[in-house]
Amino acid sequence: MRNIIRIFTSDAKRLATNVVAVVMIIGLTVIPSLYAWFNIMSNWDPYGEASTANLNVVVASCDQGTEIEGVELNIGNMVVSNLKENKTIGWVFVDSEEEAVDGVQSGDYYAALVIDESFSEDLISFLGGDIENPKITYYENEKKNAIAPKITGKVKTTVQEEINSAFVSTMAQALLSMSEYVVTDNSGNGGNFTNAARDKLDDMDADLNTYITIVDSYIAIIDSANSLMDATNAVTDQLDSIMETGRSMANSADAAADAADGSIDTVSDMVTVNLDDVLKQIDNMADAVDDVFDKVDNTSNGMSGQIDSIKLAVEALQTSFNSAMENVNMNSTITQQKDAVNADFDKIEADLDNLKAASDKTSADSNAISQSLHADFDTCKKSVEALRTTYKDTVDPQLNSTMNSIQSSISEIQKILNYSSDSIKDVSSALDSYPDMMSFGKDKLVATRDDAIEMEGKLQDLIADMDDIESNDQYNILMSLIESDPDLIADFISSPVNLDQEPIYAMANNGSATAPFYVILSIWFGALILIAIMHTGLKTNPGCRNLRNWQKFFGRYIVFYLMGQLQTIITVLGCILYVGIQCDHPLMFWFAASFTSFTFTIFMYSLAYAFGNVGEAAAVVLMVIQVAGSGGTFPVEVLPKVFQYLYKYMPFAHGMNALREAIAGTHGNDYWMYLTEMTAYIGVALLFGLVISIPCKKLNEKIEESKERTDLLV
Repeated sequence: MRNIIRIFTSDAKRLATNVVAVVMIIGLTVIPSLYAWFNIMSNWDPYGEASTANLNVVVASCDQGTEIEGVELNIGNMVVSNLKENKTIGWVFVDSEEEAVDGVQSGDYYAALVIDESFSEDLISFLGGDIENPKITYYENEKKNAIAPKITGKVKTTVQEEINSAFVSTMAQALLSMSEYVVTDNSGNGGNFTNAARDKLDDMDADLNTYITIVDSYIAIIDSANSLMDATNAVTDQLDSIMETGRSMANSADAAADAADGSIDTVSDMVTVNLDDVLKQIDNMADAVDDVFDKVDNTSNGMSGQIDSIKLAVEALQTSFNSAMENVNMNSTITQQKDAVNADFDKIEADLDNLKAASDKTSADSNAISQSLHADFDTCKKSVEALRTTYKDTVDPQLNSTMNSIQSSISEIQKILNYSSDSIKDVSSALDSYPDMMSFGKDKLVATRDDAIEMEGKLQDLIADMDDIESNDQYNILMSLIESDPDLIADFISSPVNLDQEPIYAMANNGSATAPFYVILSIWFGALILIAIMHTGLKTNPGCRNLRNWQKFFGRYIVFYLMGQLQTIITVLGCILYVGIQCDHPLMFWFAASFTSFTFTIFMYSLAYAFGNVGEAAAVVLMVIQVAGSGGTFPVEVLPKVFQYLYKYMPFAHGMNALREAIAGTHGNDYWMYLTEMTAYIGVALLFGLVISIPCKKLNEKIEESKERTDLLV
């Protein structure tokens, strides 16, 4: 121990009595701290507004604008106006794309945003059904700087998000403003659109019930006629009595013929009534279309359910029409007119489908479809009227003529009934055909009534659904929100999520975040210049006897240790007091830096002591590797695989982690764990300095002799 002290005091005296040595010592202790301070200050806040505002990004709007309902719209100018209020980037505004691109290529600007000339037109292209995405072209000069494009690159995303958010907000606000048609029925009677629709459905239900009652009346008439035919057939079963009372039977046959004539008239009247009802329902449906169309402000939005109901009624009316016509004795004219009416009904249904599918069409398109639908209603009505006229003029007279002929035949049969039972059987056969004739109309009327009843049931279900909607809590909440503040809902739709940022171990600034790396780097750099300028081996004997290798090692190392501690205390005090980094635990910060300095100085001192210039070169190589792969600037996870593997063996990593604990706050015993892990390098250093250095001594001497012979190398 005495020899170690003698070596140290000898070194201290020689340094203290040499002016040049004192100056060099001062320089060696201050230079590493300057390295740390300047780098920390240069990285103090590179991403803050004060810094990024110096990055020039040029903007050129070529947008020609567009027009909506006579209103001029230029989104490009709106974007430029908003960017002028944004101070996070040094925006420069020019008039042409060429000027912007030339500025980026020449390096005057880091990046350029060019708004396409059809930007506004493309942004609202969805209104016409031919959607085009609006385009902003982003030019970036990646040659000028490595980091600047990463900062300016956020500009394009920010601008795109702002435009998208503004577009969604505007659309949502417009749609919610239209919701007044849902909130109020605009009829002056109070209530909302849902209540108005409910009242309309009730009216339709009442009309259907009336229609069902009328059809039931028609069926009852036919049943009465069939009962009369059944009574007549019952008479023919008693042929013996008929033979005995021939005259009475003839009179009954005559009465039956009169009844048949009345039944035919009834069926004929029913056909006419059905056709008249068809004409009336056509008018009602045309009015229903007008009513629905007026309530939705001449657009197709919101009328899907009403159109389905009208289409269902058209289909039922067509079925009723065909049922009525099946009882008619068809000729070519009647058949053609019937087909024409069915074609008109099909055309009406097609136009209703077109009107329902017109949600992506303009108001003019919807009006055109509505006008076409009215024309079809008029055409259908005229076709039915022509058919009714033809029926009255041709079929009805033919039926009457036929019945007159039948009655004449029965008169002749009355004469024969008195003499021939065969004649009575012929009359009976003729009467048997009358119920079949009357049954033609009944089957179709029953089918029509059943369809109407089914329709009425579905209508009742729809009314029940409307009642459920009105009583639904979510529906009432939505109506309340729409009535209260559409702007608030629009803002929510455009940005539904609020991100609450809760930093863990918050850093006050980027300079404080990078301080651990630059402080550790300066400590390594300080130790490196010490072994580069100062000798690790003894050139002269300080008056000690029997010097051992370990005594020489520790005796000279004390100077290196003290110099390293001076470098460290100056660096630490400057970072806290001069640079002003964040530091939650100043004493722990100093202790971690001091222990790191001890580790680094003894490690590099051992390399130089054991291997001479080769050890110094190894220290430089280790510094280069650690600067690149210690995770000081970029997360180690994004580094190449080789650095990710070497990371856990680098002394930089453990020292930086300990300093981070002192700067931003500790977690458990992590601080002491990191310092403990660094002791492994102290053990390696002692192995080099006390053991490996002995066999390497002669090799180092030969290397030194070889360098001296060059007269160039130190």
